[in-house]
Amino acid sequence: MTGTRVQMAKIGGVEVEGKVWLAPLAGITIGSVRRFFRELGAALTHTEMVSSSGLLMKNRKTLEMLKGSEKETPLVLQLFAGDSKSLVKSAEIAMTGGTFAAFGINMACPVPKVRKKGAGAQLLYRRDLAVEMVRELVKAGLPVWPKIRKHPSGSGTETLAFCEALLEAGAGLVCLHGRTPQQLYAGMADRQVVHEASAAFPGRVAASGDVFEREDIDEYLQNGAAAVLVARGALRDPFLFQGEAPPAEPLERALFLVRLGDSILEENGPKAAASLIKRFVSGMFKGLRGNSSYRREVASSSHWAEMREKLCSCIHFFDERGNGDA
Repeated sequence: MTGTRVQMAKIGGVEVEGKVWLAPLAGITIGSVRRFFRELGAALTHTEMVSSSGLLMKNRKTLEMLKGSEKETPLVLQLFAGDSKSLVKSAEIAMTGGTFAAFGINMACPVPKVRKKGAGAQLLYRRDLAVEMVRELVKAGLPVWPKIRKHPSGSGTETLAFCEALLEAGAGLVCLHGRTPQQLYAGMADRQVVHEASAAFPGRVAASGDVFEREDIDEYLQNGAAAVLVARGALRDPFLFQGEAPPAEPLERALFLVRLGDSILEENGPKAAASLIKRFVSGMFKGLRGNSSYRREVASSSHWAEMREKLCSCIHFFDERGNGDA
């Protein structure tokens, strides 16, 4: 099946055991969450987007984002910066604080506060700088994976030219999202441009954008993508990586969240545990009668201890007398 673990293979210079990966998600892909998705079948995980300037300033919260464990590997560190010097120096700092399989460079984030710093999707307007970043970061010794969007012009030709320039500069893999920066997160991602890039650069393009069903994963892979990054789809269906039906018993699903919440509690505190588990409840119980009622019940909890108790008693919400909502 698509999401199940397979024999080890090298993609983008990194040994992996599958082609379905967890994408970087700001405020979400902390260590506990990465381990959670590795358990559920993700063959590779990413850190959150880490600020190069934060690392250079030795910001405590930024440095904590480097923490990882063997259970998360292979782990890709995604950095964002507006110049190559800061990028390289921050990467050197990161290598002393964590173990990573590759460096990601965020050239895709469309958020104004990131673009104002010349980082993220702003780099799509400066191919020369983007190329320089890849060329210099490669010297640090790890594979380099820039993540980009469809070219701001909307041109497929320009998008492929940008991919080619990054690969020629030494990128091991280009992760391509089919929306332009102007689209932000609205509308539909252009899969065709991703398919064209995958065909033009076999084994060197990972697909991103609107991956919510297993059919989406299959389409990208069947059209030549080296791998598929799952972002928001991981929240909508945490079992998407497995390539098989989720557990039938509600309690079994609930216990996944209990373990995740306990792990977040230990590493990030009760506020983070309660906040993040609320993001997963709907997807974890997708398709079960009573899902909507249960989601509202859990969301009414403001403390992890109370939320944990409700998760453990979930069976009362998903019996034959369920509300019929999903």
